[in-house]
Amino acid sequence: MDPQRQRLQEDLRGLVSGEVRCDDVFLQLYATDAGLYQIRPSAVVRPRSTEDIAAVLRYCNEHVIPVHPRGAGSGLAGESLGTGVVLDCSVHLRRILGIGADTVRLQPGVVHERLNASLRRYGRVFGPDPANSVVTTMGGVLAVDGSGRRWLKYGSARRHVRSLRIVLADGTRMEVGREPLVDGRSVAADERLRDLVDRLVRLLHEHRDLIELGRPRSRVNRAGYHLFDALAPDALNLAGMIVGSEGTLAVISEMTLGTQPLPAHRGLVMLMFERLESAVRAAQDVVDFEPVACDLLDRRHLGLAREVDARYETLIPASTEAMLLVEVDGDDPTAVRDRLRKIVEQVKLRKGLAFEARQALSDENIELFLQLPREVTRLLLRLKGAKR
Repeated sequence: MDPQRQRLQEDLRGLVSGEVRCDDVFLQLYATDAGLYQIRPSAVVRPRSTEDIAAVLRYCNEHVIPVHPRGAGSGLAGESLGTGVVLDCSVHLRRILGIGADTVRLQPGVVHERLNASLRRYGRVFGPDPANSVVTTMGGVLAVDGSGRRWLKYGSARRHVRSLRIVLADGTRMEVGREPLVDGRSVAADERLRDLVDRLVRLLHEHRDLIELGRPRSRVNRAGYHLFDALAPDALNLAGMIVGSEGTLAVISEMTLGTQPLPAHRGLVMLMFERLESAVRAAQDVVDFEPVACDLLDRRHLGLAREVDARYETLIPASTEAMLLVEVDGDDPTAVRDRLRKIVEQVKLRKGLAFEARQALSDENIELFLQLPREVTRLLLRLKGAKR
């Protein structure tokens, strides 16, 4: 280990109760994520507490060292990679701290699937569902404003954030949410928070025309900081601004999220097409029936699926160039079946866009259908070289 890394390791170990590693093998483990990029960090810290996070940020701020908060490293664009100190909250900060009637309080290292498994016992769910739910941490979900396949019903993570406990670059800790304003000024009791909110309000006022000019016209916005609609006459949605900022504005140490009731009944339909263009056109019709989700899989995805499970060879004809996987839910099983029937009638019988449709209403068949995109994602991650 070179002297600079040795010093970094000794300094950080003297400041935190969590693990600090700077050895070559360990750093190489954190040099990649689920994408194609590779950047080796200088150190990895696995904090055990908010105090550990604050200590790391203070030290790195004083020594001008970048900090890279990391969840499960399931991103494809190198979001969690960098040359500085990786802050891995997925090892120790993974407790669900409390489940209320319609909210849940938890640490950032809680895995998305585990959260929903716990909520299920209360008849609740956290709606946004990223593709790698089995490994994705909730800190990562908020950092990238994750949405997942059920975006049509639940929107993105930002919609469900009630409050956040955060740590700023200088180690300052605070709790933020929708911050009240009186005559355009913050009324927060905490002086640092009040000053922060007032400065942000001034910036948003001064640049509101430029911000509006840059507003994306797409239904989903995953680009840059969420400045649009953050400021209302009576409040600044500071928690909403932090969601999606990928750890660049603050590190989230705890979160309180809204939960939704589990649907009583679900149904899915596979719509199969001989042309990709037909599937894209059909999706516009499907949205009119208010589905929970509408996933598009092309020929390459379907080919990978047949390699994973022989059952998909039976379900998906070889001539299928594209498929829409449409999910609906509701309180009445008859209404769910009726909506599926109407979707098939519209897309296959009236418009003649799909050449085949297969429905699933039982839990077993629904899980088989839903497993399809998940298995394809896993296969894609295992591909090597130019093929990947």
